[in-house]
Amino acid sequence: MTFHPRLTLIAALLASGCATLSPESQQQLTSARTAYSQAAADAQVQRYAPAELNTAAQALQDAERLAKDGADSTLVEHNAYLAERRARTALSTAQMRQGEAAVLEARAERTRAQLAAREIEAAAAREEAQRAEIARQQAEARTRALEQEKVKVVQDQSAAAGLTAEVKRLEAYYPGVQTRQTPRGLVLTLNNDLLFDSGAALKGGADRALDDLAGFLRSHPNRKVAVEGFSDGAGPKDAAERLSKRRAEAVKFALVQRGIEPHRIDARGYGPSFPVGTNDTEDGRQRNRRVEIIINPS
Repeated sequence: MTFHPRLTLIAALLASGCATLSPESQQQLTSARTAYSQAAADAQVQRYAPAELNTAAQALQDAERLAKDGADSTLVEHNAYLAERRARTALSTAQMRQGEAAVLEARAERTRAQLAAREIEAAAAREEAQRAEIARQQAEARTRALEQEKVKVVQDQSAAAGLTAEVKRLEAYYPGVQTRQTPRGLVLTLNNDLLFDSGAALKGGADRALDDLAGFLRSHPNRKVAVEGFSDGAGPKDAAERLSKRRAEAVKFALVQRGIEPHRIDARGYGPSFPVGTNDTEDGRQRNRRVEIIINPS
């Protein structure tokens, strides 16, 4: 328990004894001592009302001195009353200031809580704004992708229309041309008898067909073609493969001469592999002797 420093002085005065006082003065002095002791022992009084406690101690010290000096009981009683009142004032003041401090602390805590709540709301708003921005960007990306897809569809339709026109010209010029759509692209099948006299030399009449094909490829610079040569099953397989490759390369060379970049044309010979007819009949062997031109989808 902590006591005010003036208690030492007051205790000394009490120990030295007092002059004879009236019962009323003695009772008032006792009440003042008790009130001061309570105030001085209260930690909250020492914290929140030290000035008021000092005032009470000074009044009690004056009352004790007057009693010791044999002053008039009325004067002693008055100073003792003042000491008691000031001690009680110190107690009530400490309580009031403690309450005010609690109110201020509660307000500060409420302010901190409000600031924290606002920060949480602001963070949530920022996060929501970020999600909205991401959603907007994704929506724009999807819109752009759809637009690009539409453009591609239109381009593919246009390319298909152009290809159809070219194919029709080829079919009109070469009744033997066959076409079919495959996952690899559109396949034009030309009978070797229509393209070659013998060996790998192209017929003069093949020029128009190759001109039309080259014209289409120039109009569609992103398309590539595969030129694949095939033969029937007659004769040695190695010789047939070499001849079919030479014929495929002859078609590629003719297209390159017409302005088509070599890297866009893949020429290969497969010899008697992948027959489309039987080699037991002349008609079947003629169908197997062919060049297929595969126009890639894009």
